[in-house]
Amino acid sequence: MDKGNAGIVAVIDDDNDVGDVLGGLLETMGYQVETYRSGMDFLSNARFERLACLVIDQNMPRMTGIETIERLSRQGVHIPALLITGVHDAEIERQAISLGVMTVLEKPMSHQELLRFISVSAG
Repeated sequence: MDKGNAGIVAVIDDDNDVGDVLGGLLETMGYQVETYRSGMDFLSNARFERLACLVIDQNMPRMTGIETIERLSRQGVHIPALLITGVHDAEIERQAISLGVMTVLEKPMSHQELLRFISVSAG
């Protein structure tokens, strides 16, 4: 299954283990993946036009997932996003949906849920 022309999946998570596992899973499924360790790293270094979708952690130091998506939105950049969080929070989910986040999943999430979002978003 070659997804090489479908765009890149950006994984943004400050936890190296989580980022590496998610990136490895997606690469195994044939997706191109770029990993970033913070929202600031992502905003400074990603080439947004190449991205098919984002998998972004909510709880990161200095800039949350929601704050990162808000900055993208202010720049006029809209990339399908899946927000992952360690704790379900109805207010965070409401904010995420209002920003156009397609899915909010609580850790640990099933690989099937993650891959369902990626297959719809990244082709």
